[in-house]
Amino acid sequence: MGTVRLGRRARRWVAAATLLVLSAVWWAGSSGVAQAHPVLLRSTPEDGQTLQTAPRQLDLWFSEPPTEAGIEISLSDRDGKAVPLGTTRIADRGIHLVVSGFPALPRSVYELRWSVVSKYDLHRLQGTLVFGVGLAATSTGAPARSATGPAATVVDVILGSMDLAATAVLCGWVFLAARLARRRSTALLEPAVGVILRLAVAFGFLSVFVSLSRIARQWSEAHNSDSGLAVLKESGQLSRWTLRELAVIGVVAVLVRTARGSRPGPAGTAALVGLVLADLVLRSASSHAQSGPVSLMVLSAHTAAALTWIGGLIVLGILTAQLGGQRAEAVPIWKAFGPVAAGSVAVLSVTGLLLAGRQVATVDAALGTLYGGALLVKLLIVGVVLALGLRHARRLHPWLTRSNAQQPAMPTPRGLVVAPLLGVAVLLFAVVLAVTPPARGPQFDRTAAATPRASYQVDDLLITVTLGPNQPGRSLLLVDAVSSRRPAPDPIIAMTVDLGSTTGTALRPATGSLPGSIRWQAAVDVEATGQLPLRIVAVRDHPGPVTLTGTWVVPSGLPPRAVLVSNSPLAPWTNVGATAVAVLSLVVATVLGARERRRTTDPELPSEPKDFAGAGTRS
Repeated sequence: MGTVRLGRRARRWVAAATLLVLSAVWWAGSSGVAQAHPVLLRSTPEDGQTLQTAPRQLDLWFSEPPTEAGIEISLSDRDGKAVPLGTTRIADRGIHLVVSGFPALPRSVYELRWSVVSKYDLHRLQGTLVFGVGLAATSTGAPARSATGPAATVVDVILGSMDLAATAVLCGWVFLAARLARRRSTALLEPAVGVILRLAVAFGFLSVFVSLSRIARQWSEAHNSDSGLAVLKESGQLSRWTLRELAVIGVVAVLVRTARGSRPGPAGTAALVGLVLADLVLRSASSHAQSGPVSLMVLSAHTAAALTWIGGLIVLGILTAQLGGQRAEAVPIWKAFGPVAAGSVAVLSVTGLLLAGRQVATVDAALGTLYGGALLVKLLIVGVVLALGLRHARRLHPWLTRSNAQQPAMPTPRGLVVAPLLGVAVLLFAVVLAVTPPARGPQFDRTAAATPRASYQVDDLLITVTLGPNQPGRSLLLVDAVSSRRPAPDPIIAMTVDLGSTTGTALRPATGSLPGSIRWQAAVDVEATGQLPLRIVAVRDHPGPVTLTGTWVVPSGLPPRAVLVSNSPLAPWTNVGATAVAVLSLVVATVLGARERRRTTDPELPSEPKDFAGAGTRS
């Protein structure tokens, strides 16, 4: 078995890369990631608040959407007597939990116990808050905690890293098998390829084991909860995990069968490619980053490109080390990996920008959240690996820098070791992002101008709408309508209003406060915050009904976020960047392809020899 001898500088680079990976592991297991569960942002009533009148509903705002099947709410008074609750619904894009329809609360101190399951990682979070109605209440003093424990997230990071690393090796083997299926075998490559094949089989079994462990752990958590099985059924995660497990078992079966032969065949390679792609799609379908068919395709392409690039670096590094003094045999394979790596980087850049715009709301969200910090560190490491890849490309393809007289050379020993190590760090941060709530949602939205009173001009009517209090719950809606026509048309005989999901509410006339107007009023239920659709229909005989359509803003009441750099949406900029990178990649690929064809067909230009003995590395 060959080994790679490293110089002093190379050993320093390897030590630095190893330290980076170990630091990433420590950071991933620290409390920051361990708290990557849904967080209670705000509640109404607040913990420890004393109310003079009984609330009509209870509101809880979370940092990420909970599953409907996993919601468990109970309310009791100071004597421990349970209060029957009414309906529970979810609003505001899934993060606002509303409890309403319970009886009027008499004078007492109440304890609200809540428990929810994250829609993203299926971990349960529970907490307690105390409020008083007519009596002073004090805070519970105990923050919300994860029922699964912080260690559960650390276990997720460890298992996810092992699973992603195993899949990366499998993707690297897919490239190598596809390359060897088109290349005549040499006696020097057979032993090294056999070692990598056995390694791929071992990592395939590791992926099966990790996948089964994650399913078993999640099933155990669900089995110990009354709503656990309903949550698994609602989320669909169990079926996706089962299908992915079958795909991984199929990959292992193909690898074991390939290991019995001398080299991978076309049929086995095609089956392996299909099963690995199915694994990647099912993996993406289980992620919180996808939210529809288009998003699923983008995330699947992103995952496939990243694992192919990093897995290829790992597999080819091991192959080169196995060849020892005959490393020149690996040069054609490294050269074939160049276009694959370049294409993977292009796809990775385009899809990464698209996903960043969907997962990170603003620049401030990227700078001030755990998800944004992990994403920035991951991008930094990817940039370093990309710089090493460009250096490898210059050595393997001298014609890229117009050095046609120079022979292709292998990447340096330092690059062969450092690049895969940094690739492992990239995979680790990808797992951290997978278990961390994205930096998006209403808590990152730009605060919309909200006012309890607004005026609209529709045809001849000046309509003034007042809503008080302008917040979720039971509110009084007042509408004043004044006609600008003289003589005045027929009076309004009926009026209806639609606000948010509340439709068809009939208003009744009252004494008007404006000269010549009739005030209409009705009690409405405000079920959400943010921009709600507003529609008012004023009915009169002549000249006919008037319809007002607009938007009414109900403030969320979430704590305002200080603007560090910008709270403008990030998605438009990342979409433009993705388009620019895609166009630039196509242009570069076209130019380099034309230059390569001209170089190989023009007899006056020197071409690289297909086989050479002096293509070793220089440290």
